Amino acid sequence: MRFHPAVLMLLVWLTCVVAFFILPFQLENRVMSLYGYLILFVFIGVFCIGAMMAARPQPQQPRRTDIAIDFRLADRVLIAAALIAIGAAFMDTQGRNLFNLADAYEARSATAGALMSGGQSDSTIWFQFAFLTYPAGYVYLVREIAFRPRPILWRIGVFGLLPVVMAALAMGGRSPLLYALIMMIYAFNLRKQLHPKAQPVQKAATARPGPMAQARRPHRRPFKLGVAGKTLIGIVGTVMFVYFMQVFLTRAEISGGVDTMFGVAGQSWGVNFNGPGSNFIFQFMGPEGTYLVFVSFWYLVQGLVMSNTLFASYDGPMQFGVYGIDLASALMRRLNGEFVANGYAHLAAINVYGFFPSAFGTLYVDLKFLGLIPCLIWGWLAGKVYGLVKLGRDPRWVLAVPFIVVGIVFSIIGTPIGFSNGLVTHLWLIAVLCTVSVKLRTTLAAAARPRRWF
Repeated sequence: MRFHPAVLMLLVWLTCVVAFFILPFQLENRVMSLYGYLILFVFIGVFCIGAMMAARPQPQQPRRTDIAIDFRLADRVLIAAALIAIGAAFMDTQGRNLFNLADAYEARSATAGALMSGGQSDSTIWFQFAFLTYPAGYVYLVREIAFRPRPILWRIGVFGLLPVVMAALAMGGRSPLLYALIMMIYAFNLRKQLHPKAQPVQKAATARPGPMAQARRPHRRPFKLGVAGKTLIGIVGTVMFVYFMQVFLTRAEISGGVDTMFGVAGQSWGVNFNGPGSNFIFQFMGPEGTYLVFVSFWYLVQGLVMSNTLFASYDGPMQFGVYGIDLASALMRRLNGEFVANGYAHLAAINVYGFFPSAFGTLYVDLKFLGLIPCLIWGWLAGKVYGLVKLGRDPRWVLAVPFIVVGIVFSIIGTPIGFSNGLVTHLWLIAVLCTVSVKLRTTLAAAARPRRWF
């Protein structure tokens, strides 16, 4: 981890504030209050206090090179989950046109309407299986790319990406693909730390290299992506980017076109893109390009606006996780749909329902000021992982780094256990951390079996 969690949290929110005020966002029918900013500062401050309690900023200590992680049991668990997710998502999508973005948008709108009214979900048993297992693909991506000395591309595709892609098609959403892409990028960055390039051993003119020098000499060629691997990753990233943009444009077409969507944004979203400097962007990028810039950055800064509104105006009851955790919402809809509908009615009254409320706005709606307690725990856990990674004694904790960092970065959208099925994702992460073990490299090599799964 390059930054201490407290420092990273401050940088993320400072960047969010700067982007909101530099880009030509213009609020309509919304007011940003000083009180809302103050409460946001309190939540961020509590997170930072928790992180500093667990660990102070410190340099990276040398990592032990005589130990390795035994992933054999964890691999079998993750592979089994991936296969279940693929099969369940395939069964759930039978008879549906997966690539019709208009139908997907209408289905998501119907789901949002049912959620707001507290109606029970009509999802199939296959979708529920896929929902509970596809996040294992995120963990497998980090495990395969970052930790395996020589990652196998087809494993990455089948057991890491395919469950996520199938789940995204079944749900008609983009966040699983975005999360997977970020995990891949971060995992390749971790490889540089876990598998540094071997330094050439210089031989003395009159002396034979000692046993330690011989031990450092690599016996196999270091892993390189090569042209094919880099091309494949580039294609995957491009396809995901194009898919994101097509979803935005399809939604605009359904609403009457890009020009109409700017009007919808002003009236329904309470924000537009006609502030100082907007004329230059329109002339340079045209209406469609400007709209894509607008909605892309609006996804990143709306948490600042919505959390401010929640802190200043939300007067509904505590929702006890229904607002921020998908599984809690699904359970409560079956037990007490009226409670869900009542809470969301308060959100709709202040024009916040359907928008990203940020992690701290979510905690406030679910627990009011009691949300400061999980905020403190979140900061402490992030700081604890940071401290363990910096010590360099147990490489298992490096597996949690991408999830800790992404959780902080996406705090402008939601909580780590709320964004993109985050609760289930972190449960799979905990399961893997519990099933892996750290052993001496000689012991691990002696225990290896010639027969392997896949």
